[in-house]
Amino acid sequence: MKPRRALASLCVAGALLGAAGHAHALFEDDEARRAILDVRGRVQVLQQQTNARLDELAQRIERLEQASRGQLELQSQLEALRQEIARLRGQLEVQANELAQTQRQVREQMAAVDNRIRRFEPVSVEIDGRAVTVEQAEQRSYDAALSLFRNGDYGGALAALQVFQGQFPDSPYLPGVLFWTGSSQFALKDYKGAIASHQSLIARFPAHPRAADALLNVGFAQAESGDRRAARATLESVVAKHPQTQAATLAKQRLASLPAR
Repeated sequence: MKPRRALASLCVAGALLGAAGHAHALFEDDEARRAILDVRGRVQVLQQQTNARLDELAQRIERLEQASRGQLELQSQLEALRQEIARLRGQLEVQANELAQTQRQVREQMAAVDNRIRRFEPVSVEIDGRAVTVEQAEQRSYDAALSLFRNGDYGGALAALQVFQGQFPDSPYLPGVLFWTGSSQFALKDYKGAIASHQSLIARFPAHPRAADALLNVGFAQAESGDRRAARATLESVVAKHPQTQAATLAKQRLASLPAR
C-alpha cells in the first residue's frame, strides 16, 4: 500500500506541481493583459487628449484664417472706399469748378443786365437849382442839343431841341429847351420865332430863373426886327420887373442905344 500511496503521493505532488506551474502561467497572462489594457487605456487617453488638442489647434487656425480673410476683406473694402472717396472728390472738384464758372457767368450776365437796366433807369439831376428825376435818354438828348448850341451849330441845336420837345413834352428840361430854342432862332436871325419861343417860356414859367433873360431876349429880337417901340416897352418892363438882375443892367444898356422913336 505504501508504494501506491507513494505513487499517489507522487502523482498528487506532480499534479500539484503541474497545477502550480499552470497557475503561474495564468498569473503571468493576466498581468500582461492588464498591462496591455493599461497601455491601451493610456494610449486612448493620450489619443483623446491629442485629438482634443488638435481640434483646439484646428479651431485656432480656423479663427486665425478667418481673421486673416477678414483683414484681407477689410483691406479690400478700405481700398474700395479710398477709390470711391477719390472718385467723389474728383466729382466734387469738377462740380465746384462748374459751379464757380456758372456763378461767374451768372454774375457777368447780371452785370450786363444791370448795365442795360441802368441805361433806362431814371437819374437824379439838378436843373435850375432843383433836384429832379429824368430819364437817361432825356438827359442825353438835352445835353447833346445844348452841346451843339455851345459849339455854334445853331441849326443843329434848333433841330435837336425841337425833336426833344416832341419826345419829352412834359420834361423838367422844358424851360431850358424853350430858352435855347429861342436863342438858336435869334442866332439864326429868326426873330419872330425867337420872340414866340421866349414868350412861351415867360407865359408857362413866369417864376423861372430864366424868365428875366427870356424877356430881355424878346426885347433884343424886337429891336433887331425893327420894332423899336415894342423893344423899348419890353426892355423897360425888364428893368421894372427884374431890377436887381443882370438882365436889367443889359436892358438899360440897350435902351440907351435905342433911338427915342
